[in-house]
Amino acid sequence: MRFSGIPLGRPPKITPENKDELMRLKAQRRQEYREHIPIEGQFGQGKYGYRLNNIRARRADTSAAWINSIFLVINLLIWVRVSICLKNLAAKMAFCATKKNMLRKIGFTRVHQFISNQNFCLTAYN
Repeated sequence: MRFSGIPLGRPPKITPENKDELMRLKAQRRQEYREHIPIEGQFGQGKYGYRLNNIRARRADTSAAWINSIFLVINLLIWVRVSICLKNLAAKMAFCATKKNMLRKIGFTRVHQFISNQNFCLTAYN
């Protein structure tokens, strides 16, 4: 990460020669700021949700271990949420796929009808 704020000092004079360069630098600062928002949000979540700001270890290596374990828990919880969403998505896709190819009973005969998007066939019912 690098500093992406407004440069210090007096702003440069806008001339026709440097107008494009100044607009490009402004757009780059804005893009970098937008990239920092989720990172800063994770630090805020760690501080207020997982008590990252209340670590009172006496040694530096113990503090580092606490900090690493807190961020490990945060990342594991994100991984669990993503895996649950993927599992639910896979279940919905499987349900939709089996719903289209389900065997349906025809009431007046003892035959099942197998309906698919590609073909149509009859199978014997036992």
